[in-house]
Amino acid sequence: MSNGNARNPYKDLDGKRNVTGSNINYYRTKKEYSVQQLSDKLIMLGLDLHRQSIFLIESGKRTVSDYELAAIAEVLDITPNDLLSEYTKHLKEEKNN
Repeated sequence: MSNGNARNPYKDLDGKRNVTGSNINYYRTKKEYSVQQLSDKLIMLGLDLHRQSIFLIESGKRTVSDYELAAIAEVLDITPNDLLSEYTKHLKEEKNN
């Protein structure tokens, strides 16, 4: 139970439902994939994630599951850690404060 004084590392999400959306967008555009191309590649991998869902993930309006994150990272030829690194760094800084 919270005592009201505990720091909330999730407060900095600004209402977003995931911490990886902007990184997914960054790596997707770095690979020069459109949202549709990413969706097509994910579908070929066996993950039925449509263009609209990817848009919602990238904009922070939709959560992303662990298996979706792993598949997205695989298609973008990066690791899930690459998508989480910025927030992991934030959590470590919060822990040390």
